[in-house]
Amino acid sequence: MSLQFNVLTLLREPIGSANHHGVEGDVLVDGTRQHVSGETTFLRTQDGVLVTGGLAGERQDICSRCLRDVSLPVEIEIGDEYVATVDAQTDAKLAPPEEPEALRIDETQTLDLQEAVRQAWTAALPLRSLCRQECKGLCSRCGQDLNESDCACPPEADDRWSGLQALAKDMKGS
Repeated sequence: MSLQFNVLTLLREPIGSANHHGVEGDVLVDGTRQHVSGETTFLRTQDGVLVTGGLAGERQDICSRCLRDVSLPVEIEIGDEYVATVDAQTDAKLAPPEEPEALRIDETQTLDLQEAVRQAWTAALPLRSLCRQECKGLCSRCGQDLNESDCACPPEADDRWSGLQALAKDMKGS
């Protein structure tokens, strides 16, 4: 299995024809190779092929709170139309699509899922990687991992509340 498919046969089929493909391969995301696998459906459209499906992989990262290594499951859904650039019957070049960012089937009738999968993978990533939702992180002063134990640092005083704290003391004293 791979991320590249020859769709010549499908492009010669009537609109609405479909076939299914297992997908497995590596995608370059942010300078690292990420492995994905899953199932897709290729549907013949008037302009090319609509690819839909679900893929999954795993990303190695670092927890943004405690800096531990973490393995994040990544599940993506793709649903993109690839536009034919060459007529499958006559081999004549077709007019380029109106949308400049359109995904295209190349002149050898090869459909490459790399870019669609890369974009979907990037969109599926969380803004911050966490080892777990309840991660306490590191003490900002001594660096102690607060998931392992509390640190000996005194609580931080926030000077913005000093006026209110003084008022509370005065009220208790009255």
